[in-house]
Amino acid sequence: MTSDISGFIMLYIFLSIFIQGGYGYAKNIKFLNIVMRNVTNPIIIDQNYCDQKEPCQEQDSAVQLSNVVYKNIRGTSASEVAIKFECSKTVRCREIYLQDVILTPEVGADTGTVAACENVVYANRGKLHPQCSFS
Repeated sequence: MTSDISGFIMLYIFLSIFIQGGYGYAKNIKFLNIVMRNVTNPIIIDQNYCDQKEPCQEQDSAVQLSNVVYKNIRGTSASEVAIKFECSKTVRCREIYLQDVILTPEVGADTGTVAACENVVYANRGKLHPQCSFS
């Protein structure tokens, strides 16, 4: 099964995948031809998501994410972290493809944009800004 999100103008919406623990897989997901305007955290994969005030226990299982494509995504980020891939230590995200992804700060922002990447195997084709920094 393939899921496509293409040709939309995204206002105050982010492209996100939030999963913690569990089994199985999510694959062949495509985000195509999207314009972001002043979006907080525009691109996120977070396999350590916790919806509680107290820190969640780290899971030793995770849904396997693979073949996730972000292509021709451009625009402005309201947050410094424009791309965040926080993947599981036990089941890394793999086959994450970024092609022609350009996310810049909103006009007048005090800082630039960054990408925070952890436990992810990705490839970029074409232009990519910001580049992943690994913690």
